[in-house]
Amino acid sequence: MIETENQRQANADSRVRRANPRDTGSLEGFYAAAWVRKVENIGEMNFPEVARRLNLSTGPILDVAIRADGSVQEIRVLRSSGNAELDQAAQRIVRLGAPYAPFPPALRQQYDLLRISRSWRFDPDGRLSGR
Repeated sequence: MIETENQRQANADSRVRRANPRDTGSLEGFYAAAWVRKVENIGEMNFPEVARRLNLSTGPILDVAIRADGSVQEIRVLRSSGNAELDQAAQRIVRLGAPYAPFPPALRQQYDLLRISRSWRFDPDGRLSGR
């Protein structure tokens, strides 16, 4: 039987999961929480100077798609910080951490891609925190 394009897309979509880092009771949430910690550490080691200058109370919201092998498929800015340079710095920090840990076998059996949406805040004291 020949699979239609719609069926193929539906099957591909079923292997994608939105992961909530606060849901550490699920495999995907546990993975996302570890991912957030790594990004925060990288962000503090590579804190953008523009963030110190701007002293904004809000940062960008990024949607990051991570493949089962830990590579980054895509980074989208869902909401801008209001400063393109800061938005680019946040995306750069995510790229610096790649590749991330591969999915554990049980997670890999269920999903090919995890999507993690996170609001990032660059504190003037040099800390990056996700919300």
